[in-house]
Amino acid sequence: MNAWIEAERHAENATRLHEAGKWQEAMVEMRCALRVIPDRCEWHLALGSTLDALGRYAEAAESYEQVLRLRGDDVPTLLLLGIDLLRSRLSRRAEQVLARAAEIDPACEASYCYRILAHARLGEHDEAEQMFYLARQIVDECPRCYDHVAASLFDNGNRERAMWCWQRALRIDPERTESRLNLARGLWQRGELHEAREQFTELLRRDPDDQHVLVELGRLLAAMGRRAEATEKFQAALEIEPGLGAAHLGLGELAMRTGHLDAAEKSLGTAARLTPRLPVVYLRLAQLANRRGDRSAARRMLRLELRRRGREVAHELEIARMLLEHGMAHAVEPVVCDVLERPEHQVGNEHVAAATLCRGVARMVQGRHHEGIADCRTVLRHTPGNWAAMQNLVIAYLRQGQLNRAAYWLKQAMAVREGDAQLRALRRKLRRASWRSRVRRLGQHAAAVVRGLGQWWRSEA
Repeated sequence: MNAWIEAERHAENATRLHEAGKWQEAMVEMRCALRVIPDRCEWHLALGSTLDALGRYAEAAESYEQVLRLRGDDVPTLLLLGIDLLRSRLSRRAEQVLARAAEIDPACEASYCYRILAHARLGEHDEAEQMFYLARQIVDECPRCYDHVAASLFDNGNRERAMWCWQRALRIDPERTESRLNLARGLWQRGELHEAREQFTELLRRDPDDQHVLVELGRLLAAMGRRAEATEKFQAALEIEPGLGAAHLGLGELAMRTGHLDAAEKSLGTAARLTPRLPVVYLRLAQLANRRGDRSAARRMLRLELRRRGREVAHELEIARMLLEHGMAHAVEPVVCDVLERPEHQVGNEHVAAATLCRGVARMVQGRHHEGIADCRTVLRHTPGNWAAMQNLVIAYLRQGQLNRAAYWLKQAMAVREGDAQLRALRRKLRRASWRSRVRRLGQHAAAVVRGLGQWWRSEA
């Protein structure tokens, strides 16, 4: 009996702490209560809410699943579970849970609304649009629905329609932070940097302490070349949350650009320590080691970066080029294949050509000359004036002894970049190879003549 009374006391403390915003302490108290009485649905529900407040969405989803196991399906808990599964990037499970909610209550607009996002993340864009129209039959003007369908449209290459949907969401609800943030990111990706900056600035006007928006604005300002302003934003984010790895990464990248390598190493090392899974941080450390001439450290950092996920296409290509530079050609193909397997609208013709060229060079380095030549020819179909592809064709044909083909591609490359030092070096190498080939043929001819004379002499004798 005393244990039960103690559990009730822990639960009451948890409720009081949660209401006071002391979520970590509330979580500890509620777990103490549940260890004694593990079948109290309302306590699991309260624990899930506290874990949501802490941003521990996967654990919150486990609490909501426990509620459903204890009392069966109910729509509010299914919605909470579905949303947390989406936050945890478990989109397929989220879609299934939200579909169960829609079966129980076909008039539950939220279940369709979040299924739009689930299908969008799964790449099922037709299904996402279908959910959008089902949701609109229940609530015609839902800003969240417009936001979610915009994400689907943007990922599917329909960027104009996506931008219109985000703007529509903001007309319905000007305070909707998520829609404005997505609009800012979309404008940035379209190259409309000043317009994107206006949207980020508006977000900060509404919430000056949003450290994640401060970091994104800092990255945008850095891309615009406004380094002092970018530094200010990163530092402002760190004043709010000193352990924010993305802000330390931003400061490290800025320090590298200005040649302050010691400051860059300090910031990047802090970012790696605070957020070990942060994409790009080990790539930057590899580049830093490379600039200092420490190739062994650069290779070690590259191997660590290859374990990370969630990089942009441009960063994948940076990694591929560094792998080639550091004699790690065997690791190039998986990186560039990840780029080439993405939808065409996400990559772009220029990046497709660069990824294919990296793969071609890696294959040549590994002795797979026919595959490498095929990749270089593919690059030239995408970008006919790509002198780097021509240069690598020269190298491949030289290695194969196909001097006429090597000479043809050298001529094509020099027509694009006549004064290039590497091409001049290749021309000298080709001339030496041609001279050796002629000498070899003359030697073979002379040997044949000598053999013929010898045979004639023996026959006369």
